Amino acid sequence: MHRLMMMLAAAAITVAGVLGQAAMAAGADPKIVRVGGYQFAPYVSFGEGGTGPHGLTVDLIALLNRTQDRWRFQLVPTTPLRRYDDFARSRFDVMFFEMAGWGWSRRDIPLDVSKGIATDREVFIAQLYAGRDKSWFAGVRATKIAAMLGYHYAFADFAGDPDQMRRRFDLVLVNDNAAVIELVLLGRVEAGVVTQSFLSRYLADRPNDLARLLVSDQADQLYDLRVLTRPGRDPDAAAIYGLLARLDRDGRLAPLWRAYGLDPVRLGED
Repeated sequence: MHRLMMMLAAAAITVAGVLGQAAMAAGADPKIVRVGGYQFAPYVSFGEGGTGPHGLTVDLIALLNRTQDRWRFQLVPTTPLRRYDDFARSRFDVMFFEMAGWGWSRRDIPLDVSKGIATDREVFIAQLYAGRDKSWFAGVRATKIAAMLGYHYAFADFAGDPDQMRRRFDLVLVNDNAAVIELVLLGRVEAGVVTQSFLSRYLADRPNDLARLLVSDQADQLYDLRVLTRPGRDPDAAAIYGLLARLDRDGRLAPLWRAYGLDPVRLGED
């Protein structure tokens, strides 16, 4: 009888331990996932009008945090030039809406890359003058161009080093996407290169500027935007893509993409 009571007591302790572990797991805090973000409107913008970070990446992070509790995504500010070192130093482990060809491949940085999650493109802009049509852009490389510091452009063979780019082209490099358009409108540069989705939103807010700008039909580059993650980390690129695919299946992504001037891309679960 004594032996039976001891066995029952041991079993009770085991069951209690299992239940306790399950309860702890159920109540465990979500794992923090740090997402790098730099000035790249409309995906991430910092401090415009006294506001904090905002944009598609910020809204997507909020959506991911509302719709699952395994991971909690947090934005970590970086810059176009500093993003590689910050990633190498583990300041963040994930980037949304990025391309491996934007300096990552040249640095031989190991990456886990998802399937495509969005498409976009860059176009050239110039002031619209009487007698100037879109054929003017055929010689745009020889003009004074406003562009973003730290970006990688097809017309510059995707070089990201500012000094190297300035040696080859007459460039004004800025840190704000809107400044590229404003420099063109002010006549301080002859041309600018901007992301199509940002340009569309900019002109929607400032319709009077539409008649002042000439926009190239041909893109400088086409974006095939993906999720980049650190290899071997949880979640990996496939897991994050799976979260996005489920949101897409539930009709949650398309309105968000359209709100930022993007055509929705149908995502299939892995």
